[in-house]
Amino acid sequence: MKSKPSEVADDSVRLGMSPSQFMRQLRPEYYSDTNDRSAYVLDGPSLSFHLDTITDRNQTQDFELFCRKLCERVICPNLRPQTGPEGGGDSKVDSETYPVSDEINQTYIGDVKAAGERWAFAFSAKKTWADKVRKDVNGIIDTGRKYDRIICVTSRPARSKDRARLEDELLDKCGVPVTIHDRSWIAKEIIENDRKDIAFNYLGVGQEITDRLRLGPTDYSRTQQLEDAEAALSNPEAFTGLEVQRASEALIAAKLSRGLERARTDTDGRFLRAIRFAKDGGTFRQQLEARYEYLWIAIWWYDDLALANESYDDLADFALKADSAKNVEFLCNLMQAFCSAVIHGHLTREDVKFDERTSALIAALRRWRLIGIDRTTGWNRRFPFFF
Repeated sequence: MKSKPSEVADDSVRLGMSPSQFMRQLRPEYYSDTNDRSAYVLDGPSLSFHLDTITDRNQTQDFELFCRKLCERVICPNLRPQTGPEGGGDSKVDSETYPVSDEINQTYIGDVKAAGERWAFAFSAKKTWADKVRKDVNGIIDTGRKYDRIICVTSRPARSKDRARLEDELLDKCGVPVTIHDRSWIAKEIIENDRKDIAFNYLGVGQEITDRLRLGPTDYSRTQQLEDAEAALSNPEAFTGLEVQRASEALIAAKLSRGLERARTDTDGRFLRAIRFAKDGGTFRQQLEARYEYLWIAIWWYDDLALANESYDDLADFALKADSAKNVEFLCNLMQAFCSAVIHGHLTREDVKFDERTSALIAALRRWRLIGIDRTTGWNRRFPFFF
């Protein structure tokens, strides 16, 4: 019977940290250091055409949002979005700055004056850009608010001479500095300064490509080693008479696949191959280690405590065959993982047969004189987690 969503949510809250989460924090070097990165493809002519036809597609509101996001990235991020049915509603501005304390204003990109001054922003896609700028600036001034600067962004191309003349005209008339950014400024910031993600996300222009081929430095080395190991293992003549070396190479390949976080089917397959090769001519230690590592990855990579718990007894019977204390270290490691699983609520004490299994380990360690009990406290000095 399937659990109800509420029950699943309650379980996730009740249970503690999973084994893989814990190990990722404790030993991040064991895991893959490759991250998927999104790249955006967009050229200048495509962006220019898209901006030129904004009004034809009725994307004026999308353009205003795009401009605000671009200004937040380039000029200052402390911009207040305007609410209203069209063009910023009744405020006469499409966006404006809000004050930021002196303690954090140094974290802002662009002119830090925007943290303490009041700036107004107006965005437009109209073809008659100059008339629209005059109208927007006059409307902003008529509100009576004391703006220290006005910034206008238009989707249309504007000659530098015309922009400069209009900026001087408005400064003389209104007494407030006015900056006009046209299509060339937008193209420069989006294309040249590689902010194509803004155009893709808010204008829907361009293409997103997820690049999965940029390996981290550790994964690059692992990939090369794994390719070499697989090439050797695929050669039937490479390990003739060298079954011990073949078993070692197979286990190395499995561990490299684990570190690269390849698909579980691939990694499990490599570990099962390592177990098979270890049985076919490998040493006792190789057979034990291959079986142990298979359970180790089930716990710390895939949170598959059930597999490790079900397979523990077979591994313990195999490990305790030889009179060697070194073999017991694998069993102690697994029992420590089971203890953590019990503490975090993933398994119960009964599930892991705690008393039965630890008693067998303690007996083996006493037999090899590797464990001592403090007679006054009853505390295990070598492996305290057993009590």
